[in-house]
Formats: sequence, C-alpha cells, structure tokens
Amino acid sequence: MLRIPTLPVWQRLTALVVLMLALVLAGTIAWQSRVNRANAIEQAGDVARSIHEMTMAGLTGMMITGTVGQREVFLDQIKQLAIIKDLHVARSEAVAKLYGPDTKSSRELDSLEKQVMTSGTPYMALETANGSSFLHVINPTKAAKNYLGKDCVLCHQVPENTVLGVVSMKVSLDSVESEVSAFRLK
Repeated sequence: MLRIPTLPVWQRLTALVVLMLALVLAGTIAWQSRVNRANAIEQAGDVARSIHEMTMAGLTGMMITGTVGQREVFLDQIKQLAIIKDLHVARSEAVAKLYGPDTKSSRELDSLEKQVMTSGTPYMALETANGSSFLHVINPTKAAKNYLGKDCVLCHQVPENTVLGVVSMKVSLDSVESEVSAFRLK
C-alpha cells in the first residue's frame, strides 16, 4: 500500500502539480464548451431573426404582387431548410378583420404563440423533444411606417405597433450539441 507521507518531497510535489494541471484542464474544457454552446445558441437566435425577416419580406412581396394566396409554396420552401424543424405563420385578429381569417392555416396557435400575439413580446427558449434540442422562437410582426422598406400601416389600416401576426419557428441545435460534444472529447 502506498503511503503518501513516506514518499519523497519531489514525488509529492510532482503529484500535486499533475493533479492541479488536470483540474485546470478539466475546468478549461468545461468552460470553453459552455462558451462555445452559448455562442452557437446566440447565432441560432440571429438566424431565427433573419428567417423571420426573410419570411416577412417574402410574404410582403407576395401581398404587393397579389400572389399571397400561394404563400404555402413559399413557406414550404423555408420549412425545407435543414436548420428549421418547424415554421408557422399566423395572422392577428386585426389582419383577419380586414382580410378575413387565414383559411390555409394548418393548425391552431398554441398557448405561447397566443401570448406573443397578445403581448407583442418575442419569445425565445431552449427546448428538447425526442432526443433533439432546438431554439423555439416566436416573433411578433408589428405594423410600422417603415418595415423592410414598406409601410405596413398604409395597407393594413391599423395604428403603428399593432401586432399583425407571429412567425413561430424551431431552429435545430443538434449540430451545435454534436460539435460541443466533439470538442469535449478532443
């Protein structure tokens, strides 16, 4: 049996230095993994904001050209993006009053989407389901005098900052999680 007090001082000091280095290395790896994951999640949030703007730009163009009735073709293309797990666009009551209800919507709003529609406050949270992780983002679209270069108020005939609808999406974080795991192993 090895007795630490009987070891020479140089062996005890070497063991202590090796132990400290192992602890520092493990702490650094854990910290760097956390930082990498946080950065990737922040980037996924930026992607979600871009997809929201891209979706609204496309739908606005379709509204202006009179082809909004074929929006499912456009929205289906966005849903096919590898990073998007789910995309749902819904119009608000203010828009439904003027243009009628969305007859092509495939589902009802869930409680979070209703909350964002009512409050006008964006929602973003990390979620997991069926072994996958994703960033759930629900962004309201509000009427503005200049939104992506267009005057929403003019066509929608509502006061500025009225919620016109929501864009709800789930952005996959599976590649983020696998990259963080691979980093830890390396």
